[in-house]
Amino acid sequence: MFGFGETVFVSCQARGCAAPGRSLALYRNGLNLGSNEKKMINRFDQQHAGAYTCRPIPPQNVQSPPVSLTMGHSPRSTSIAVFPAGELSEGGSVTLTCSSDAAPPVESFAWFKDNESGSIPDSFRPQLHLSYLKYTDRGEYYCVARNSLGTDRSGSLLLNVSYSPKNTHVWTSPQRDIREGSSVNLSCSSHAQPPPSRYVWYRIIGDQVVPKGHSQNLTFPSVGAQHAGQYYCIASNRLGSQSSLVSSLTVLYPPKNTSILARPSSVVDAGRPLTLTCSSQAYPAVDNFTWHRLALDGGTVHSWITKSGPVFTFSEVGPGESGQYYCEARNRIGAHSSPVLTVRVRGRLKAIALASAVGVSAGLISLTVAVMISKNMHRVDTESVDDINKRPAVTPDTLRREPAEQTLPVRTGKMSDIPEEPEDLSDTSHPSIVPLMDAPPIKEVSGRSSASNFITVHYSRMSSPDQVQVHNMRGERKPRDSSKVVYTLLPQPRH
Repeated sequence: MFGFGETVFVSCQARGCAAPGRSLALYRNGLNLGSNEKKMINRFDQQHAGAYTCRPIPPQNVQSPPVSLTMGHSPRSTSIAVFPAGELSEGGSVTLTCSSDAAPPVESFAWFKDNESGSIPDSFRPQLHLSYLKYTDRGEYYCVARNSLGTDRSGSLLLNVSYSPKNTHVWTSPQRDIREGSSVNLSCSSHAQPPPSRYVWYRIIGDQVVPKGHSQNLTFPSVGAQHAGQYYCIASNRLGSQSSLVSSLTVLYPPKNTSILARPSSVVDAGRPLTLTCSSQAYPAVDNFTWHRLALDGGTVHSWITKSGPVFTFSEVGPGESGQYYCEARNRIGAHSSPVLTVRVRGRLKAIALASAVGVSAGLISLTVAVMISKNMHRVDTESVDDINKRPAVTPDTLRREPAEQTLPVRTGKMSDIPEEPEDLSDTSHPSIVPLMDAPPIKEVSGRSSASNFITVHYSRMSSPDQVQVHNMRGERKPRDSSKVVYTLLPQPRH
């Protein structure tokens, strides 16, 4: 069997008694091809096919056995058939059959997928059987038929396997250095057949899962720190759904919400420790804290650096540490300053200054006031003026003999002329002496002039003497829940 276009050489040969001196002629299908014993066919085709014989010249009743020359061809019209036809789903099975027209018949078959360089293993037969279909079986298949005259390749067949979403994941663009204010896009990618028809985005906030969108892309035109967090998506088609892994959206932003925490308080007693802590929200984290202190110089506010680090500690504060402080937090994105915090150092009560226009003299006098107040006293009832009139006269000598005495210099003038001591704002109760400027004159006591006045010693938790109301000048008694007041008689100075 010869293929189309091949070169074929045919000749006649005689052996035995007929051989010497005999000429031979070549016949095809009984037709004399001439007196030539040999014939060369340059391009063999179907017309050259037939039964060839040799006969002697002149003709005799003898001829050679016939030799058949047939024309064959390589495989052609190679194709693939699919069973069963229709949609294929995961878990099912399918059989592909390769057929080809060839002479001689096809000797071998080979199966290939997706233009891969190598054939599918164990596929050298006309049928390819795929069982327990997976989504990875989807692709283009073709077969190659081979015989002794050549090969032929079939057309590609797309094997469409339907499957639920696979390999679902989140793509973030841009992937690095996402800064506050930039545009960010999160894309949900998934392999599925048919393609996903529904997407849902979720954000994890603490122990809650919050839906954030229902499209393939979740876009933030101007991303902020509030958008940073963990996100994931779910892709679905009619065959099922799949969730992606959690993806973290990281947003870079400069420090914000910078503040100072004072411990134990921004108002602290002298000699006590004080710790100022600077805190700020930032990503990446703050890598440098700087403390500043403000000062007023000629109406201009100046700031100077006092310390670096998030914690500013005073082991023992003094009046010199009073002032206004603020801190600056900085990372590689930017910086932010806290509001100003005023630190106030409280002094201790050491002396009580008293100015009073008692009498008409402008000289310097010495006044001794003895005050005895029980700290666990819950109520002090005041005495009426009549009770006071029944007492013996009180002299300065008597006052000096009282215990817990304290001598205070008194200078005439305005209250505003007295320099202020550092105010003690602690919660501890202290007595305060307040001049009674507008007391009405009373009856003469023990023969002394009615020009005598009173001063009051208040035992109270009130923050200012201006808040103390005196009602006892006419003998009334104060309510039990009012401030405790003790009256002490002050004689008029002699001139």
